[in-house]
Amino acid sequence: MDQSQVRAIGDLIFYALKEKIIDGKNSLAEIAGRLEAVIEQQGLAVISPYRGQPRGDYARPRPLELVAAINRLRTLEIRPG
Repeated sequence: MDQSQVRAIGDLIFYALKEKIIDGKNSLAEIAGRLEAVIEQQGLAVISPYRGQPRGDYARPRPLELVAAINRLRTLEIRPG
């Protein structure tokens, strides 16, 4: 995995928590699907913590990589799929 993908995954998780996509009610598949839809519609710049200043160093992770990273968050509680 490339550093740019790791950075994007971290910011995607932060974005998902901030936007209540990860809320304890959505399954991993629903979370990944909603994040994929956001990226498709608005691009990766939307997840940048620097509003109005998109980062140019993101590499789009595959949904499987995103789900694997989210799945490793031990304190996260989600409903089964």
